[in-house]
Amino acid sequence: MFENVKLSRPGLALDPVHDGRHKLDPSRALDRESIPFLCHLPDEGIAMFTYTWVNKDSEAGAVVVLFGPGIGDHPVAVKFDDRKVPEDMGFDAWVIENFSMKQDLKFGKAEIAFKSPELTVEFTFEAYHPPYAYGSNALGCPPYCANDRIEQSGTVKGYLQLGDRRITLDTFGHRDHSWGTRDWHAFMNYRWFQGQADGISVHFWHLHALGDTTLYGYVFKDGLMAEVVDIDYTWERDASFNQTRLDAVLTDDAGRKTTVEADFYAHFPLVPDPAVTLTEAPARARFDGIEGLGWLEVAWPTAYLEHVRANPLYHAQAKGA
Repeated sequence: MFENVKLSRPGLALDPVHDGRHKLDPSRALDRESIPFLCHLPDEGIAMFTYTWVNKDSEAGAVVVLFGPGIGDHPVAVKFDDRKVPEDMGFDAWVIENFSMKQDLKFGKAEIAFKSPELTVEFTFEAYHPPYAYGSNALGCPPYCANDRIEQSGTVKGYLQLGDRRITLDTFGHRDHSWGTRDWHAFMNYRWFQGQADGISVHFWHLHALGDTTLYGYVFKDGLMAEVVDIDYTWERDASFNQTRLDAVLTDDAGRKTTVEADFYAHFPLVPDPAVTLTEAPARARFDGIEGLGWLEVAWPTAYLEHVRANPLYHAQAKGA
C-alpha cells in the first residue's frame, strides 16, 4: 500500500496495527481513544463530521454533525451518549446504535454509515498517503494529547440524505485517530489545520500548552511526505473570534515551502469539555495556487473566549462576516 509514496525519513513510517483499537490504561482517568472523519461540500454549503470515541472503561459514544449555510441556522447533530461496549469490539466492526465504522486495519479504507428518519449518511474513505504520527516528531506526542495520534487525508465517496434531499459525496476528506490521555485543560490555545488539493495534502497543529509553543504536521506533494518544521501565518477573524481567512507558508524537512490560502464559509462550536471551545471551520483553499479544500479548528479556553467576545475593545481587528 502507498508503494509510490516516499517519506522524507524512515521514522515517519507507522505500523498498521495502530489502525485498530488500543489497550488503554485503566489507572489513568483521562485515557480515551477517538476517531473523527470530516469532509465538506462548499458548493452545497455543507460541512460534515462524524466522531466516535471509547474510554478506558470501554464506554463509547458517537456523534454525527452537519452544518453550514446549506443546512441553515440550526446544525443537524445526532449524538449517541456513552454506553458500555464489548472489550473485544474492534474498529473493523464498530457499532454504536445506528452508527457504524469499518476500518480495514491497514490505514487504507474505512466505511462509515449512519441511518435515522431525518438523516442517512454512507461513505467510503480511501487514504492516498500514509498516516502521519505525532510520535514521529523529535518531541514525541504531547502527553496531554495522547500516547500517539495520526493524521491522514484521502477521498470520500458516498451520499447523504436529508429528508427528500439526496447529495452525492465525491470529495476530499480527512481522519485522525488518537489513543491515550486527553487533558483538555492543559491546552492554552491551538490552531489545527488540514487541507487537500489534487496530489497535495497539508496538515499542521500549532499549539500553546504548558507555557510552550510547538508545531506538528506534514506536507504530502509530488509523491513525497515530509514533516513540517516551520510555519509563518496570518489569520483574520470576525467579532465573535471566528476564523475568516488564513494565509500560511509551511517549510518541511525536505526543504520545500508550501503556500496555503483559506477562506472559511461556516463555523460550528464543538465543546468536548466545558472548559474548552473548538471552533470548527471548513474553507475553500489553495495550496501552491491549486484549488482545494481546507478545515481549521481553533481551540480556546471557554471563559477566555466569552470574555474577549463580550468586550468591544477587542473587536477592532475583526474582518469578515
